[in-house]
Amino acid sequence: MTLLETRSLLEYFKDAVEKASQDLDVEISQLAQFYLVDLLSRYAQASTLQEPEWGERDKPFAQALLESYGVSSEKRARILRQIGDTTLFVSGFFSDSFHRRLVDIDYYAAIGSTAYRSLESLLAMRLVDWGFEGVFQELSEKFLRLVDLFAEIGDTSGRQHAGGILRIYERWLKTKSPRDRRLLRQMGIMPIDESSPDILH
Repeated sequence: MTLLETRSLLEYFKDAVEKASQDLDVEISQLAQFYLVDLLSRYAQASTLQEPEWGERDKPFAQALLESYGVSSEKRARILRQIGDTTLFVSGFFSDSFHRRLVDIDYYAAIGSTAYRSLESLLAMRLVDWGFEGVFQELSEKFLRLVDLFAEIGDTSGRQHAGGILRIYERWLKTKSPRDRRLLRQMGIMPIDESSPDILH
């Protein structure tokens, strides 16, 4: 007789976030950790990605962000949250596919970080009361580190690097991600930081 371990999606993602944050040395508050676990469990359901708050699925994030200024504070907050959450999720789990698009991870990071920062402003001005004060500012400030965190979770759950060494190096050049630096070093490539002294030939 085989015993199956049953854990909820929330428990799985809680363990995954804790392990990845420890492995990557990413410090996040308890409330931010709770939020990320909830985000991952929500985005594990395909419907979350299919039903944007701003209406049209094909509308670029930047356009949705701009148009959010013309709606009520509550609706704007929902739009900003979904933009931040979606860009974080997509950047972490699917960044290797960006090389086939017109925009890259830095676009998603800028849009997502801006959305979270704007959402934090709505909370600070008490235009919306969700009880997450400080969390969205933290997500905004640590956006690229959280992209690494999600990528690490994806890798440990079996997702492979589709882009290969060159893609990881290109991504490191744009983001200076400690995770990508570690992956490159594991492959025998020593990335040279722009702040390093020039090497003369």
